Amino acid sequence: MTFSIHRFFCAAACFAAATVLNSQSRTADAARIDRLRADILYLSSDALGGRVTGSAGEKLSADYIAQTFSSIGLKPAFGDWYQTFQITKLRIAKQQCELSLLVDTALRHTFVLHKDYYPLSQSSNQDSCEGELIDCGYGLVLRDSSNRNDFVAAGDVKGKIALVRLGYAGDADSPNPAFAAVSDINTKIREAAALGVAGILFIEGSKSAEVPKAALDRNGKSYNIPIFYLKKDFLPHMNVRMKSHIAAPTATGHNVVGLSKKFKKKRNTIVVCAHHDHLGLNEYGGSRYEGPLAIHNGADDNASGVAAMLELARNFKGKKLGKNNLMFVAFSGEELGLIGSKHFVNQLPVNKKKINYVINIDMLGRLDSQRRLLMINGTGTSPAWNNSISTLKIDTTQIRIAKTESGLGPSDHASFYLENIPVLHFFSGQHEDYHKPSDDENKINYTGMCRSLDVIEQIMAGNSSKTKLTFTKTKDATPSSRSFKVSLGVMPDYAFSGAGMKLDGVTEGKPAIKAGLQRGDVITKVGSYEVGSVQDYMQALSKLNKGEKVEITFVRNGETKTTTAEL
Repeated sequence: MTFSIHRFFCAAACFAAATVLNSQSRTADAARIDRLRADILYLSSDALGGRVTGSAGEKLSADYIAQTFSSIGLKPAFGDWYQTFQITKLRIAKQQCELSLLVDTALRHTFVLHKDYYPLSQSSNQDSCEGELIDCGYGLVLRDSSNRNDFVAAGDVKGKIALVRLGYAGDADSPNPAFAAVSDINTKIREAAALGVAGILFIEGSKSAEVPKAALDRNGKSYNIPIFYLKKDFLPHMNVRMKSHIAAPTATGHNVVGLSKKFKKKRNTIVVCAHHDHLGLNEYGGSRYEGPLAIHNGADDNASGVAAMLELARNFKGKKLGKNNLMFVAFSGEELGLIGSKHFVNQLPVNKKKINYVINIDMLGRLDSQRRLLMINGTGTSPAWNNSISTLKIDTTQIRIAKTESGLGPSDHASFYLENIPVLHFFSGQHEDYHKPSDDENKINYTGMCRSLDVIEQIMAGNSSKTKLTFTKTKDATPSSRSFKVSLGVMPDYAFSGAGMKLDGVTEGKPAIKAGLQRGDVITKVGSYEVGSVQDYMQALSKLNKGEKVEITFVRNGETKTTTAEL
């Protein structure tokens, strides 16, 4: 009897203790959810207009983050909270542009801007040249046994204006892979510029060559020479005058940087970051939405990441991580090509060698309630990561981990990885609302965010020794130089580990959906190219051209099917 009573009271005590702990856990989660929701509600509100870089809404976002950093007890890294940088808002060819034919130095004919010719995106904003036009054929340069160089064959082109035809001869009837590899406009411009030409004038060439667009890219690589495309027939054996006059107004982007209160420059530093910009009204492109003008609030992308970063700052306030400093950074310009983080790594407030590792949080708000899969990218950038992940204390019925080794990817951790710094990127997965106005706060999975934050906190706590983490390069250690002329309009499922590329979404109005492809399909072949992974798909895409009809092999519900997509 005594034994039974003792056992009863022990069981009751254990139950009571467990109840208290569970209650405390629920209370802590509830408080955390309230904080996360408050941050996301503000950052993804219509009042911020979608937070496009350089906008008034982006500055409001930066101000909110700075004020929160201050309330947490962080200190500014640059004297104030902001690190600013300039972006180009747009580039427009002005009427002061000129393309004229001369006889000796006398004006013979002036072409009309946009009607007859236009500058290319690679053209200098402000530059002019006048002189002899040299016919350089198709402008092909092959570094093989043929040693073909159309520019050298044309004579001394230094200081001259190169006339270059688009594409290569016979590309429609007799495709030549060697020619095709060097027949794009960028390659021809690079080769001509290296030989010191004063300007480049492109004209129509082969039948299937893609004509360059008149719209000017904001951030494409430009050269310090005029580069035009002439749509009309050309009169040979004349001198040419070229004047490039392109307006390129700028705007100011805002990174926000906070340091732990007892920050010491001699210590190593852990960087926790998330980007706070989004697409605005789609001023600069990137939207997957094709309806009327609408605000892209970006609750998941990336108000969720910023909210998570702020919560980590609160949680680690006053705590020692092996005497590592903590630096919290909200980047802008991520959606425009990692502009803010690239600027940051070139203007660091600490010695680059003192950065221990980087935690990047981008889209943490939509942990799928069925798959419950948190993706951690960059696990190959340090030997420490796999050990940390293998020792995580998590309930795998509530959250599971998927890993990729690569340190590269379309988020800000890539900027640090390229500086030989270990990185991890935390990502709750792709969804149909990605880069659409429907990415709103009411779809955030706050319980999933709490579980994901617990994973991040365990990994940070487990890698807080005084010793700096070892960096390792991953297989794709350099960015791809492939260029893409086409798009199917699909979103890969990066958590898929099988053979092929599984689709996590398809975009309305794009070739994939017109061809009948659906979310969940696994593409295994595009044209003659086998697809075993996302990388294989990208490789295949880089070899296709606009207007092509290509057969796509895919698996749906275990059955292999084919369809044809017009690119």
